[in-house]
Amino acid sequence: MQEKKDEYEKRIEKLQQQLQAEETDGAIFFHPEEIFYFTGSGVHSVLLVPSHQPPILLVRINFERGKKDSYIADIRPSQGMNTLIDVIEEVYGEKKVVLGLSFDVTTLQFYSRLKKSLPQATFVDVQKIVWSLRLIKSNWEVSQMKNTALISRKGFEQAIEALQEGMTEIQFLKTIEKITSSYGDEGNMIQRGSSNRLPFGVVAFGENTSVISGNWLTMTGSGSSPSRPYGAGDRKIAQGDLVVIDKGTVSKGYHVDEARTFVFGKANQKQKELHKIVNEILDHTIESIRPGKRVADIYSKAEEIAFSYDLNKEFMGLGQYGFKYVGHGVGLEMDEPPLVSSFNEMILEPGMVLAIEPKVIFPNQFGLTIEDTVLVTETGVEILTSSSRDTLEI
Repeated sequence: MQEKKDEYEKRIEKLQQQLQAEETDGAIFFHPEEIFYFTGSGVHSVLLVPSHQPPILLVRINFERGKKDSYIADIRPSQGMNTLIDVIEEVYGEKKVVLGLSFDVTTLQFYSRLKKSLPQATFVDVQKIVWSLRLIKSNWEVSQMKNTALISRKGFEQAIEALQEGMTEIQFLKTIEKITSSYGDEGNMIQRGSSNRLPFGVVAFGENTSVISGNWLTMTGSGSSPSRPYGAGDRKIAQGDLVVIDKGTVSKGYHVDEARTFVFGKANQKQKELHKIVNEILDHTIESIRPGKRVADIYSKAEEIAFSYDLNKEFMGLGQYGFKYVGHGVGLEMDEPPLVSSFNEMILEPGMVLAIEPKVIFPNQFGLTIEDTVLVTETGVEILTSSSRDTLEI
């Protein structure tokens, strides 16, 4: 318990140090993942972090749960915006202040009400500050993600045993959900600022493994209807089908991302060759990850291997969309910085956690992907997800 308390106190302390360095008087957070990151509680609330005073958590719903879960000392019940304004005026008086918001998730309505109620305040974007903290996972956070990775592995191992001929994608998805939830998978991957969230991930059979739809430039499956054109659909498995499982698992708030491609029954020669190639791309890409390297160099290694097999158009769907990426950060949200792309000049540091997901996609035919979540260490990289990558035929 003390270790967790120390963890959250350090996060607040680091935030306040950066606010002071940026001459920002405080920050206001209402995005659930940011409140959870700084307080340990996910209740509906708003967090005020003054740069030189202890933070204040204003709980809108379930005040008692907020007091139980949070590591913030000053927790108060809230009636909404009016309570927030009163507390800001209590802390700062009539002083002209600079207050931070995460602009990428701040609604225009929320911002307008703050501006109207606090004419003496100037508002700035603190999202870069927040990401600079969240980019580097602590040892405690890594331990949470390792536990999540164990749940993910159990899901993959037991799922492939449960797949039966005639089963639909949706039926298979529900089977996997039942398995992973029994081990603590909380479901509902968090996608920042998006109302279109994949509650599970992707299960796709046959030609549906090549479908790119929804809001993600990745293999997403056909979906269940035109209103939800991604995820599992009603296609039934058949002998010789490729099977893609691309599953985000989340436990106690922390995600890992893992994907595997199988063949239901006997694999043909092309399937075997492509599976081997995607594994090779993933191996070389992970081996290239080191602290001090540019993120763009990680992408370049993946592209180099794929292009050596003349997969210039098929690699990551480049022939269809041309967006050069091969992975992303992961943590409290499924897609976090850094995006592992050709244009990202960020330097890798120990404590960053990345999901590396090479894929080859043949439009209207099929696609293959294999993905692992990895930790950048002081000397190299540690693979957190551990499902077998050798299994092809199931």
